[in-house]
Amino acid sequence: MEQPAENSAAAAALEQEIARLYRSEAPGMLRYAASLCGDAEAAHDAVQEAFFRFFIARSAGQQFQAPKAWLYRVLRNYIVDQKRSFLRKEVGLESALHLPSPTPNPGPGAASGRLLQRAKQLGLSAREVECFRLRGEGLRYEEIAAVLGLQSGTVGALLARAHGKIRQALGEVSGKPRDFTLPVVGEKRYAS
Repeated sequence: MEQPAENSAAAAALEQEIARLYRSEAPGMLRYAASLCGDAEAAHDAVQEAFFRFFIARSAGQQFQAPKAWLYRVLRNYIVDQKRSFLRKEVGLESALHLPSPTPNPGPGAASGRLLQRAKQLGLSAREVECFRLRGEGLRYEEIAAVLGLQSGTVGALLARAHGKIRQALGEVSGKPRDFTLPVVGEKRYAS
């Protein structure tokens, strides 16, 4: 008789765990998914799929040291798989960015497209943009590395290059090159 009570208590605890995780992570995951697929409905479906897979894994007894990173990785892989399956039916993002907008006010998804286009103009690679997006969602280097299947050092290098390209572009926009080196006092460099 105690086993059904234990099972229902475990199921209730699992539901609470997943509900807490959903409340804290779903908004960021939804923004990330929307930036990857450019479609709010597809982004919502992808987030739901990631949490469904998390539920299945946890129900099977799997434990996660970094559930946030695991969810983002599943989300990313799901979206990439979906894009691959529809590759023959859809126009690639690169060619779509060069098309004129059919309306003067493209709508809520336009900001993501403009941001991606601007990132490409700055010379950011796809990996740099993705690292930047995940960092913007509050993921740590280790979590970004787990999501993208990279080493933490590689994530740091990608983010450093992205920041350098952005700083350089900011200097060019202001009309004068920006010097981001530390001021020299005597023979030592000091951070200001």
